[in-house]
Amino acid sequence: MMKQSAGAGRSVLVIGDDSELATALRDRLDRAFVTVVDVVGGEELEAVRACRPWPWMVVGAGRHVDGGVAAELHGGLALVVWRPTPPPGLPAHAVAAGRFTEVAGTVATALGAEVAGMSLAIGSGVDMPDGAHVASAGLEALIAGHPRPLYGPSRLMRSAARVLAAHGVPLRPRSTPGGGTLLAPVAPR
Repeated sequence: MMKQSAGAGRSVLVIGDDSELATALRDRLDRAFVTVVDVVGGEELEAVRACRPWPWMVVGAGRHVDGGVAAELHGGLALVVWRPTPPPGLPAHAVAAGRFTEVAGTVATALGAEVAGMSLAIGSGVDMPDGAHVASAGLEALIAGHPRPLYGPSRLMRSAARVLAAHGVPLRPRSTPGGGTLLAPVAPR
């Protein structure tokens, strides 16, 4: 059984063979913004599937990832950080982190990201430059991963594009030549 469940809001799932990693991250990150969940071996797939619409981030350690977990991660826009290097099968946006300080720094940078006046809100959602709070998991991922592209189904970007247009933010999700998606300026007419 997972040592802590992923409740509503932004979750960082810690999977792999380093049980101290979740504890160390939990001690360093602001719990108002994220819940760190230590996933016990054998329950990785269940934990990933329990996060709706997907886990905000998966932090892993080790040389192997379950094929079902990798497939689930390709179906969403979870940010992925892996120690020491991402094993085969993970999304192309997986970040390698050799040391704990790199893992913690990557997670903290993603949580504190600000793009065009947008930032991650406490708990979940995005605080927009016009003062509104919006729920868009795709936009959360794009902001947290910016300026790196994310690799996942393009259908997940529709909500982000609608939110950006509705709030007058001059950015839109754009495909990269390698098949990723990132936030890019709106082309002038």
